[in-house]
Amino acid sequence: MTPSGHAGEGEVRAFLESLTGPSRGYVNWLVDKALTVSVNDGRVLSLRPKDDLPPHDNDIATLKWADDGYTIAASAGRNVWVNGQKASSALLRHGDMIEFGEKGPMSRYRLCDHSFPAHHTVEDILSDAYAYTRTSRRPFAKKMSGALRDSGRRLASQTTILFRITVLATLLVIAGFGYLLYQNDRRLADSIEQESRKIEAVAIMLAQTREDALTPDDLASLREAFKNQVLSTEQRLGTLEQRAGAPTRVIAASTRSVAFLQGAYGLRHVESGKILRHVLGPNGENLKTPFGQPWIEPDGTGEPAEFQFTGTGFLIAGVPLMATNRHVALPWTSGNREKALSDAGLEPEMLRLLAYLPDQTEPIEARLVRFSEAADLAILAVEPSVQDLGIPLADATSRVGEELFLLGYPTGLKALIAQAGPGFLEELEAEGTLNFWSIASRLSTQSKIHPLASRGIVARTSESAIVYDAETTTGGSGGPALNRRGEVVAINAAILPEFGGSNIGVPVSHLRALLREVESQ
Repeated sequence: MTPSGHAGEGEVRAFLESLTGPSRGYVNWLVDKALTVSVNDGRVLSLRPKDDLPPHDNDIATLKWADDGYTIAASAGRNVWVNGQKASSALLRHGDMIEFGEKGPMSRYRLCDHSFPAHHTVEDILSDAYAYTRTSRRPFAKKMSGALRDSGRRLASQTTILFRITVLATLLVIAGFGYLLYQNDRRLADSIEQESRKIEAVAIMLAQTREDALTPDDLASLREAFKNQVLSTEQRLGTLEQRAGAPTRVIAASTRSVAFLQGAYGLRHVESGKILRHVLGPNGENLKTPFGQPWIEPDGTGEPAEFQFTGTGFLIAGVPLMATNRHVALPWTSGNREKALSDAGLEPEMLRLLAYLPDQTEPIEARLVRFSEAADLAILAVEPSVQDLGIPLADATSRVGEELFLLGYPTGLKALIAQAGPGFLEELEAEGTLNFWSIASRLSTQSKIHPLASRGIVARTSESAIVYDAETTTGGSGGPALNRRGEVVAINAAILPEFGGSNIGVPVSHLRALLREVESQ
C-alpha cells in the first residue's frame, strides 16, 4: 500500500487500486486535496502532492478533492479514459475504472469509508474483472486473458483463507470425480473392446465347428444323392480304394488301427478363471446374440460352450500311443485362432477327445501327451487295451516316384454317413437328431466306422515335407501315408488343391523324434 503524500497529514478520502501493469494489486491512498498522477516508462503508477514542483515529464493527470469526491483532469497533451470514455476532466464516482495513458495502467477508484477490508469479496473481484473487460481498449482476446489471469490471482491471494480452502477442496473433489469418471470410461472402453474381441474369437472358432457339424441341408443332399444314385463327394471318396487299386493286404492290415477322432474344446475366461457357458432363457433354452451366434458368458448357467472338431489319428505299433497332427489335437492353434483368443482374454481347454476305431463299438478316450514345435505332429495317449494294434513306422524316407497309400476320414461325419448307406440316413431323419456326439456313437455301435483309402505317387521329398497326389480332403489330417510294406512313411498334414489335389505329409523321422521325447519324459 503506497500513501499518496505524507502519512498522517490528512484524512484518507479515497484510493486507487491498480488492476493492470507492474503495480497490479497495489493500492495508492488518496489523502491530499490536490494530487499529481505520474506513469513512468515502465507503466508504474505513482502519486505526489500537486504543490510538489517542478512538474515531471511523466505527469499524466491531476486529482482535486471537492465536496465528496475527486475530480480528474488530464495533463496537457495526455489522455485519460474513465469507464472507457476519453475525458479531459471528470468527477469520479465510487467504482469508476480509470485508464491512464494509451498503454495504461488501469485502476479502480474507490471512496474510502475507513473500513477497508483485509480481504476482497468474490463479488468485488468478479465485478472488477467485468468492469475491466467492458472498459479496456485492448484487443478482446488480450483483455479476456488478462481478466481471467488477474481474477484468478486475486481469488487466490485476496480472499479469505476459509474461501481458498473451500475452493481448493471443491477443486480436489471435482478432480477426484473426474479421475473416477475417466477410470470408469476407460474400464468401460476396455470392456467393450474385450467383448468385441471375444465375439470375434468365438466367431472364428465357430467357423471350424460348422465345417464338422451336420445340418438338415447336408442330410437332404445325401438323401437326394442316394435317391438319384448320384455319387456325392463323400461317396466318391468311398470308392477311391477300388478305383486306385490299392493292395488289399496293406489296407486290411492297417485299417483297424486308423481312428476317427472327435473332440470338443471350451474357452476359459482368463481374468475370472471361469469357462464360457451358454446363457439360458426363461425356459432353459440356449439364447443367441442378435448376430445369430450362441450367447456365451463366464457367468452363464448353461452347459459349457463346445467348439467341435474331427480328424484322423492312428495307433503306433508296440506302444499305447496314437499319432495325429498338432492342429487336430490342438485345433485352436491353426490359422489366426490362437492370437484371436489371446487378444480376447480367452484360453482354450480340451473338454473331450474320443477315438473311434473300426470294428469296435465303443470309443476310447485320448489325451494329449506331447506335440512338436517344429512339425505339425502330436502324440495322444490311449488305453493299453489297444496295444496289440498299431502300424509300424518305416526306417527310411520315401523316394520320388514311390507309390504310397493314404488312410483317413475326409469330410468327417458326412463321409461316414454316406458310407453307411441310405438306411442309416433314414434312421437319422426319422429320429430328427443331428447331435454331433450321438451320430458318431450310433455309427460305431453299428460298426460303420471305416477309414477311406486312396493311392498316390510321391512327387517331392525333403527333410520337412513329403508331397504326394493321394486324394483326400478336410478331415483326413493326421492319417498315415503307407508304403507298399504297410509302414508309415508320413503323416498327412495339409492339402494343396491349387496344385492338382496334391497333399503334404510330415516325414516319419519327425514322428520318431517326438516319440523319443515322450520316452525321455
